[in-house]
Amino acid sequence: MEITDYRSNLLSTVGSIADAEGEFLATAFTQRCTEILTEAGEFDDVVTLDFEGVGARRRKLKVNGYDLENADNSVALIVTSFSGTSETGVLSSTDAKSTLKAVQNFLSEARDGSFFEGREESSAAFQLAYDLHHRAANVSRYRIYLLTDDRLSSRLRELPPESESGIPVDLHLWDIERFHQLQESQSGREPLLIDLRAWTGDGGLPALEVEATNEVKTYLASVPGNLLASLYGRYGSRLLESNVRSYLTNRGKVNKGIRETVFATPERFMAFNNGITATATSVQTKDGSSSLIAIEDLQIVNGGQTTASLFFVDKESKDKSSLDRVHVPMKLVVVAPELASDLVPSISRFANSQNAVSAADFFSNSPFHVRIEEFSRRVLAPAVAGATYDTKWYYERTRGQYENERNKLPAASAARFDNQYPKHQKFDKPALAKYVMSWEQRPHTVSGGAQKNFIAFADMVAKRWEKDESAFNETYFKEAVAKAILFNSIRAHVVKTSWYQEERAYLANIVAYTVAKLAHLVETQGRGRLLNLDQIWRRQAVSESLLDVALDVASAVQKILTNEQRPVRNVTEWAKKVECWNIVAAYQIALPLEFLASLVDPSAVAETRRNARQTQKIDNGINQQMRLLEVPAAHWIELRDFALSNRVGSPTDIGILDLMTGRRPGLPSERQAARLLALVGAANAKGFKTFSP
Repeated sequence: MEITDYRSNLLSTVGSIADAEGEFLATAFTQRCTEILTEAGEFDDVVTLDFEGVGARRRKLKVNGYDLENADNSVALIVTSFSGTSETGVLSSTDAKSTLKAVQNFLSEARDGSFFEGREESSAAFQLAYDLHHRAANVSRYRIYLLTDDRLSSRLRELPPESESGIPVDLHLWDIERFHQLQESQSGREPLLIDLRAWTGDGGLPALEVEATNEVKTYLASVPGNLLASLYGRYGSRLLESNVRSYLTNRGKVNKGIRETVFATPERFMAFNNGITATATSVQTKDGSSSLIAIEDLQIVNGGQTTASLFFVDKESKDKSSLDRVHVPMKLVVVAPELASDLVPSISRFANSQNAVSAADFFSNSPFHVRIEEFSRRVLAPAVAGATYDTKWYYERTRGQYENERNKLPAASAARFDNQYPKHQKFDKPALAKYVMSWEQRPHTVSGGAQKNFIAFADMVAKRWEKDESAFNETYFKEAVAKAILFNSIRAHVVKTSWYQEERAYLANIVAYTVAKLAHLVETQGRGRLLNLDQIWRRQAVSESLLDVALDVASAVQKILTNEQRPVRNVTEWAKKVECWNIVAAYQIALPLEFLASLVDPSAVAETRRNARQTQKIDNGINQQMRLLEVPAAHWIELRDFALSNRVGSPTDIGILDLMTGRRPGLPSERQAARLLALVGAANAKGFKTFSP
């Protein structure tokens, strides 16, 4: 996609967000760009806000977003320069530096406390300044981001690091060209090239190449503790694979065993510690050896706690030689860029197979997502009032899938695509997790940020899938879409209320808590009856009576979230606490009789879900039989030879297999098809590579 088309699409999305949420275009731009950078691993949980003012000595102050949730104890501050013009402009070096200076001024006045004089305590900017002021001594570094929809002047492509009261300040410049390059990258991340010679000298890091195939190379190395801690200090969470980053929740805390080993017996660290597993897309080695001098796109997929703990031990220790005798074993798997998106999650999953991180966390290509995607491509949504055609809800299983599919089409087909899959009916994995977890009465988890919420959602789905995968059927899909319609309708109406317009803050938290409170009220006051999600699906809209109740609930939620007696000053941080949800859940609201009368008998819902389960089981069987027919007979013959020579499968399995090799007439039944695919999986585990289930 050309950069002009990319910018046009981005601004179109920004406009849609602004319309849906009643936000200014500049705010919507910040929101969309930080979503992109969160997916790329730059942020964990961004909160957007609009503050521009004047500080001491008439200095300009500005901040448009922040992220306090970083495993390395860094703080990210975001400032935006948004033009929104049809033609791409150029942001001059002078204007860029002036905008960066405004957010640095804000940081400085927040830290020294001068910002608080005469400010409104309930404002989002005041609460951010309060947090910055009180966590000042514990911050490892500040990361300041300038986001713009223009091109940066060629005179300004990189700025040297600065400091604030002795704490490093990194300046990151993201213009439209850099966003476009990120979009076009194969990995969905901006490549990170680490020159190890800055730490090791010209000799590089000694390593042993132990395996090399067409797909991967594997190196083993003993990494100095100082090097690992320093890398984490400079690059922070960008070094950690996204699932590992999400599980590294003890911010700034050090594993007790690691601390004791570092200080008591550092020479035994190599023996005691399991080490780290990492991936990369390429490496540079010193001529004539396997010593590593540079690594591209380094990602730690196992050992994040070790890495972070060494960083914090070094940071808190007065003796800066504390890591001199510490070495950490490392396995580095180098994967070609075009294969990284498929192989890295698998490497991560198997590297963590003995830890608390479950297979559910490595989730992009899981059967659940594939099935939801299949439903979204074939299930027609009923036409809304006034429309003459049905549409579909597009589930974006992989990043950029919607735009990529649309852009492959000629103009006429693209227009049909737009009609069939309206942009406002596109949703992705984090959005699905948000809709479902809100209704599951987990608004504090939703408020914890997209990554944490998705991990919790993935874990919940994996447990339920293992128990009964047929529960994830067409009815589940329709109910999930109904929850999306409910969530988005509440959000669209909340932004129009007078009480929200007064503050224009905490929309995401208010909506998540409102949906959760609605579910809780139905559960506690409905006498077993259920919200009619099927009606929402059939109407593709929420009834006026439901919206009236939702807005009453939302108003109460907003008052609880912003209550001056709350134990945590920052509202967005307070919303992440289960204690906040407990207060909201306990708050007394009586549901109107008209609303209670609209709830449906659970037996009818149970019957619908039971029938959907049975249909899904039949579909699964048919799909398995179809899969068998996709495989050429010659491949089945190869499998038979492999199974016999490697003792894979029983005589009964071989007998079923002969239905596919042609030795016996007929086709396998649904049960036999499932058994045959299990045989293929067992053969794969023994080394059979011709095909997989």
